[in-house]
Amino acid sequence: DGAMTQLVIARRAAWWKAGLGRAPQPVLTLRPGGILLEGTDLIPWGDLDAVGEFATEYGRGLGLRLRDPLTWYADHHGPWHAVYSVVAIGRNPAQLADLFGVRDPDQVVPGEPDARVAWARRKTGGWDLTIPDREIAGDVRGAVAAIEEYRRRYA
Repeated sequence: DGAMTQLVIARRAAWWKAGLGRAPQPVLTLRPGGILLEGTDLIPWGDLDAVGEFATEYGRGLGLRLRDPLTWYADHHGPWHAVYSVVAIGRNPAQLADLFGVRDPDQVVPGEPDARVAWARRKTGGWDLTIPDREIAGDVRGAVAAIEEYRRRYA
């Protein structure tokens, strides 16, 4: 079916480029081979375990769970601007909470990769990559349905 070969379901608004005539940058593009993140990193359909909505104290949006996140992350580092991943989380040990020893231990991102993935999944409700709802074209439920349709057709 040639009509359904590529679909952009999320775009980053280029607010800093307002007036320059540039279109918003694609965040998630569905292709027959998988989901392209911000034009650089492909998640093949076989690497995608699940897709769905997330809601946490930090926000709401679209979540992607990978079958083997550590292997995928080893080959795909970003940087991404609208896709959030535990591998992109940096931590400055000189924060005041650390200096005074008052940081909530549950907020400390583990250093070991497998522990980081487990920590991120606990924080997000089971997702490895998250995209805020403000980046989604339409709504998150529609994006989930589009991803599932592509996966059904092309996986």
